Amino acid sequence: MGAELAGALAAAVEAENRVNDVLCGHLTPEMMDAQTPGGGMTVAQHLAHMAGSTKFWLAQLDGDAAQPLPVLYDETKTDAFVAQGDPARAAAVMREVWTMTLHTATAATSPGNLPHPSPAQFVLHMLGHTAYHRGQIALALKVGGFPLPDANRMWGPLRGDA
Repeated sequence: MGAELAGALAAAVEAENRVNDVLCGHLTPEMMDAQTPGGGMTVAQHLAHMAGSTKFWLAQLDGDAAQPLPVLYDETKTDAFVAQGDPARAAAVMREVWTMTLHTATAATSPGNLPHPSPAQFVLHMLGHTAYHRGQIALALKVGGFPLPDANRMWGPLRGDA
């Protein structure tokens, strides 16, 4: 991967981590139970899915890199998606998953078993995926009557704000 592309991906992942930190710093345990309309996932489930799906696809690139990463749901439950409800833990796990994802993708010389043409495109796909779920979280909070995070703090990192 070229140095310029690796630098751009690193900046995007750092912005991702900062946005997730702002979001999770805003959340309370009560907010974690807010649900998207129509019986959708709770905020906690969205966060668990964001980290878990990134970890799942990272395992297709490098199973050894993904294996030790934590999850935000109860792996012993096979009949239910039970997500943990601690926003601070969610932020820490997502940061750990994204740090390993960036490290592994920038060091990779092939896409491994990913359905992506390159490790860089895998990272871009997952960045878009988590942005989608942050939108779902905002919807769950809004319809649940909870305040949304400050828009400037939330989206500032993606604009390059300090």
